Amino acid sequence: MKHFNLLCIVCFELLFSISTTARAQQDNQETLPLEVLFEQLDNAVEHADENLAKKRQQIKSIQTQYSRSTTPTERYQLASRLFEEYKRLANDSAIKYGKICVDLAQELGQKDSLINSQMRLAHQYSTGGNYEEAMIYMNHILPTSLTPQVRANYYANMGHLYGELATYSKDPDLSNRYWKQTDAYRDSLMNMADSTSVQWFSQKVSYLLGKNQIDEALHYCDIWSSKAKPESSRYALLAFMKSELYKKKGNKEQQKRWLILSALSDLNNCIMNQASLWTLAGLLSEEGDLDRAYRYVEYSWHCASIFNAHLRSWQISPVLTVINDHYKSKLRQTNHTLWILILIVSILAIVLLGLYVYVRNKRRQLATAHTLLRKANNEQESLNKKLSEKNQELSESNQLLSETNKQLKLAMSHLNDSNRVKEEYIGKFLSLCSQYIDKMENYRIKVNRKLKAGQQTDLLRMTSSDQLREDELKELFDNFDKVFLHLFPTFIDDFNALLIPTERIKISREEQRLNTDLRIFALIRLGIDESSKIAEFLRYSPNSIYAYRARIKNKAAGNRDDFERLVKEIGIIEE
Repeated sequence: MKHFNLLCIVCFELLFSISTTARAQQDNQETLPLEVLFEQLDNAVEHADENLAKKRQQIKSIQTQYSRSTTPTERYQLASRLFEEYKRLANDSAIKYGKICVDLAQELGQKDSLINSQMRLAHQYSTGGNYEEAMIYMNHILPTSLTPQVRANYYANMGHLYGELATYSKDPDLSNRYWKQTDAYRDSLMNMADSTSVQWFSQKVSYLLGKNQIDEALHYCDIWSSKAKPESSRYALLAFMKSELYKKKGNKEQQKRWLILSALSDLNNCIMNQASLWTLAGLLSEEGDLDRAYRYVEYSWHCASIFNAHLRSWQISPVLTVINDHYKSKLRQTNHTLWILILIVSILAIVLLGLYVYVRNKRRQLATAHTLLRKANNEQESLNKKLSEKNQELSESNQLLSETNKQLKLAMSHLNDSNRVKEEYIGKFLSLCSQYIDKMENYRIKVNRKLKAGQQTDLLRMTSSDQLREDELKELFDNFDKVFLHLFPTFIDDFNALLIPTERIKISREEQRLNTDLRIFALIRLGIDESSKIAEFLRYSPNSIYAYRARIKNKAAGNRDDFERLVKEIGIIEE
């Protein structure tokens, strides 16, 4: 007996320690900065499907047991478990197993089980907006014949049903009548329920909220909070009601905090019948945080689709419409800004053209000076001739760069994927042109200095090499690869997905470069699909480019005739 008493004391201390730790974690979470809570919610949304998959696996295990059960009693118990699992996850499945519970309870002749099953099914119907069906099942029950506990549940169900009818009724007279019924059932329930129970506190807070007694309601919420575990589904309801109280007080900071905590509880418990996330999305859209608002309401719509109750879809639709309107407005503003940027770029292009004419005139002056120097000195004549040839090559490179720019502009004009493609390539083109002008000017100054210093040998050695042209081409291709992979970071993986697995192209992630095969189809993705133009850019013959394209298409996993069309669809962004 002594050892038993000691064991009881140890168990009590352990339970108290666990409860204290859980409450400390809850208090800590409720005082975290909003940005930290938003990060937690973003992470929860991102991994919500993983939690849902685990939940479905658990339900599948119960369904397996249910399919193997042989006795009505066992089937009733398992059907009840399945109803509890589905009631906040999938409305249709919950109703299915709720009806099974009603049928099995009738078969077993268990009156209490039958009444409980009917009330659970009615509550599920009213949650999904099927009020007529819910009323039919509740009218089958005589409250005077019920035990106190069952009668309390009866009052709670009827109060919930009439509350739903009052909220969504379009007739003011009917709505007032329903609210009176709701208040009557709430009073009956609170007179019966234990004043320390969660059921009593939820009804009390709901009553005070309706009477606009906010501070007193918050006081009862704090007491209720000490009885609700953060990981329980009841905590989501508590947090949501707190957010509504702070909304009444005009405290948006606390309203958002408790909506986040409610949404976190919903997501962690895989509750698809939720209101916190889309309510938060509507609040964020009003504040201009459209990206986060759209992400939240999109997942809320996904949850409503899973729960499959027309009432939730009807509630979310206005929020989704408002966010969509805000997105359209933002898009119009972005397009206006884009037109301004295009105008600025056009002006800069004119200025750049003037600079080009100026540089060309200076280059002609330099050629004249070279001619005079050739007449004065035979060695300088030979050197100036090679310098003139090098200038011609540079002019051709400049022409190639200009043609490449035209091809990129033409390709980008046909891309409706995203405005960021236009901005990225225009910015990169201006940067390359500016760098090239600086290089030409530095090269001219360097040649001029060596001519003045009589360093003909150095000039001969400097201009005899093709290294400058090769370096410029390599830099051009490196810049092309870098910009393209920045715009289409998944291009290599998506391209390989179109090929037979054994023929896929392996590129090191650290290199951030394309090989010739990938570069050819990168140009095709940008809209440059003529072999002659690709050959001109990559400095191959058109026949070689044709051979490369044919060889790659022969490795296609699907129809080779559709291969290039599929390549052009890689990375398309829907506006």
